[in-house]
Amino acid sequence: MENIVNENPAGEKEYILSVLARNRAGVLLRIAGLFSRRCYNILSIVAAQTENTEYSRILIVVSGDDRIVRQVDKQLSKLVDIVQVDVLEREKTVVREHLLLKVKRTLENSERLVEIANVFHANILHVEPDSMIVELTGDADKLNSFIELYNPYQVLKILRTGAMAMKK
Repeated sequence: MENIVNENPAGEKEYILSVLARNRAGVLLRIAGLFSRRCYNILSIVAAQTENTEYSRILIVVSGDDRIVRQVDKQLSKLVDIVQVDVLEREKTVVREHLLLKVKRTLENSERLVEIANVFHANILHVEPDSMIVELTGDADKLNSFIELYNPYQVLKILRTGAMAMKK
């Protein structure tokens, strides 16, 4: 079972669960409750309506081992309104995150901020005399590198989605 997203220093693996659920009130609360009751940590969660308005796709990144992921898969499948649960395989999946970053802008650093954005193919969404907002989509490593390069210029705010994933 090679469903690894990343491995952390503790040796735990990160897995992405793709959950198809009926688009009904309380579904997300029941899913979060299942994780809470079993003391499983959700690293990220993204939920949105699918192409069919009757269903939502919920992508959950969890940390643990194969046993925990199998157990979570089984427990999720038992919940009312859950149609399907898949543990996504890394090599057969496109994984992306979305980042909005606001950074302090000065006359001295403005050119460098634009250069960094261009190297990463980031979009500059808004510029003010004292700040700039940029947008970037990519894998977690790309976003982390981007943030690291912007940190010396005083990052004011970061908004970041969890992992979004789709089978190839």
